[in-house]
This record gives sequence, structure tokens and C-alpha cells, in this order.
Amino acid sequence: MKFCSSSAYADFDLDEILAYLDGLPDEPANRILDSIEETLQSIAKQPYLGAAHSELTRLLGEEVRSRLVSPYRIFYRVGRSGPEIISILHSARDQPNLLASRFTQ
Repeated sequence: MKFCSSSAYADFDLDEILAYLDGLPDEPANRILDSIEETLQSIAKQPYLGAAHSELTRLLGEEVRSRLVSPYRIFYRVGRSGPEIISILHSARDQPNLLASRFTQ
């Protein structure tokens, strides 16, 4: 189900997450997926609740925020047409550098 627009990077990230969760037992995988879905719904309704990222905002020229869905962080930008999910990254990854490399090329 789609709640916000999403970048190709976010779609790729979600595909990777789904492939990983497919190898887990149903209960923890479903819990993570439900949390991601609920957070995407929340972002669509109240995008300004997320934590602001001033450096990413400066790099992208649009306000970038994030919400934590342990162990993932959903990054999104708040534009005129509403929030756009730009990436969903595991918390163990080097999120700032990965995002900067994706969006400042």
C-alpha cells in the first residue's frame, strides 16, 4: 500500500528490507512491516513530526526529516506536494554519508 510518494532509492531500500525479512520468522518480520506501514501512514498525515536534518536539507534544497522504525530510519523530504520518502536505511549503516552520496551526485 502506498502512503506517500517515494524515490527510486526508497523503493530499492524497501525491496532489500522485504527480501531480508522474508528469511525471518513471521512474527518479528510482520512486527517490523506493521511498524513501517504505520510510520508511513503517520508521515503522510503529519510530516513535521519527524526529526529535522539540517545538513541533508541544505544539500537537497528541501526540508529533510526522518522517523525511526527500529532498526530502520525512514528519511523523507517535505515538499509542496507533500512528503516524499527518499530512503529507508538500517541504523547500522553510515546513513549521512550514504544519503549524501545518493543525492548530491
